[in-house]
Amino acid sequence: MASRINLPNDIIMEILYRLAGEDLVRLRCVSKDCRDLIDSPDFVKLNLSHSLKTNSHRFLILPRRGRNSDKYCNYIIDFVSPETVQMIKSSDILNDLEVKFPIIGSCNGLIAFETNNSDGFVICNPTTKKIRKVPPPPRHIPELVNYGFGYDPVSDDYKLVMMFQPFGLLEENVYGGFLTYIYSLKVGCWESSFHETRYCTVFSQTSGILVNNALYWMLDGLSIDDARLVAFDLTSERYRDVPLPLLDDQHYYYSYMDIKELGGCLCMIGHGGDYVDIWVFKGESWTKLSSFTSHTSALQNPVAYSKCGQKVLLHIYSSTKNRFLMEKESELPLHKLVWCNLKREKIDKDMQILEFRDNYSNVDVCVSSLVSPMYGCSNQL
Repeated sequence: MASRINLPNDIIMEILYRLAGEDLVRLRCVSKDCRDLIDSPDFVKLNLSHSLKTNSHRFLILPRRGRNSDKYCNYIIDFVSPETVQMIKSSDILNDLEVKFPIIGSCNGLIAFETNNSDGFVICNPTTKKIRKVPPPPRHIPELVNYGFGYDPVSDDYKLVMMFQPFGLLEENVYGGFLTYIYSLKVGCWESSFHETRYCTVFSQTSGILVNNALYWMLDGLSIDDARLVAFDLTSERYRDVPLPLLDDQHYYYSYMDIKELGGCLCMIGHGGDYVDIWVFKGESWTKLSSFTSHTSALQNPVAYSKCGQKVLLHIYSSTKNRFLMEKESELPLHKLVWCNLKREKIDKDMQILEFRDNYSNVDVCVSSLVSPMYGCSNQL
């Protein structure tokens, strides 16, 4: 009979921290020692750090909220072999939540939602199936709100952010500023602050783009060509202006451009008549990553790099028939996930990996992790 081999804890940790969160959740049942190791804060951070550094254990969240569907579908994309896509069985924890879409934000495996009846928020980890309910702020909030969710590494805290135009506080000048509410998961309460600005946010309702512990929004100005890109630092809890790319084409308007996170950097997408430009913000300056010809009027947003960095996964969505999509018109918009070759600056039709019809217009990338939403809570929900 073979004897049992006892491995040192450091070797066991070296093996386990490379696994995906789903596998580690199952391994918790092996033994008490194994559960204690996997649940330890140091191990959770080590596992998350490995996944972020290697761009591994990522999946896409596609809430399928069409007329005949009300389910959240998760897909695994193989970023090494870009043509590979695998659908994960829909998680009951996501489908049981009565929440609005699109999601407020995703950070380190945690996803923030607003509830359907607007009586609060939900922070969820779909891997561990843990959720946390967050109460609404004490003040009445208007319908048009800019949201955000992210991590502050200095205080080791996750923060939910709400930013909106407080008309009741501004009798003479509605563009005098905006009010910011911040909920700390560690402290478990809301705090507010008022920021004077000439930006108008009343006509927008967007989720902040999280990049390097800051949230970014495109805000409307006093005129159509006076849009501003603003960053909110989650550590200092202060706003700052971010310069926009210098564009040569006069028919571009900043307010018609989208911002996304791509490969850990802020990127901006310019939709032209027959081409699309992708800009990347590095070192306080913009660099044009790619400019490729588009044979469709559909919107095209980058989702993620391939493992080798030579391709970008594009989310293309449109509700009308066009030359590229070549589909019949439908009541629901048509969505496709297609790989774009950066070197050739071309969308390859043969590299389409997913197609669906849905009202939802966002594709969100989430990392599988063991991070708990239960900061400051004695009981888990």
